Amino acid sequence: MSELTGALVEAGLLPLIYRAVEPAYPEEGCGFVFEDPESGLEVLPTANRAQRLHEIDPKRYPRGARDWFEPDMKPWLRAERAGKAPRVIFHSHPDVGAYFSDGDFESAIVRDDANAVQERNPGVLHLVVSVRAGAADGARLFAFDPAAATFTCVAEFDASGTPVESSGP
Repeated sequence: MSELTGALVEAGLLPLIYRAVEPAYPEEGCGFVFEDPESGLEVLPTANRAQRLHEIDPKRYPRGARDWFEPDMKPWLRAERAGKAPRVIFHSHPDVGAYFSDGDFESAIVRDDANAVQERNPGVLHLVVSVRAGAADGARLFAFDPAAATFTCVAEFDASGTPVESSGP
């Protein structure tokens, strides 16, 4: 178990993250985990702007909040101004399970001039929470693997936020 995974579990943050995304169901909920050098990790839920963007400009934003998340970045910016460091970006997947989708991948990367894949937020992990019928039933934590230029599952959690052994992605 990584240091961050252990810290998320020890601080009891998984249930807090689950409770933060459940009210968004049947849409995707989202937020961040930041680390304060003095007080440790904290969960910062935020609004999912995807539906609003889709309604304003459906050609530019063809998907809505049911299958896409676009977090309101105000909590991120406030936390950074306060000297806190981003550690996790989290979001939920309604009724489809906790996997790192193609859309999640595209949102989490940038491409350099040679079209090589780079992390958009280096060192920040991605937690995808499975929400079914309005209740979180587990989550998977993903980290960027620079050698493979993709995100791989580094931890899996059950409905209570307890780490579970994973048999694969």
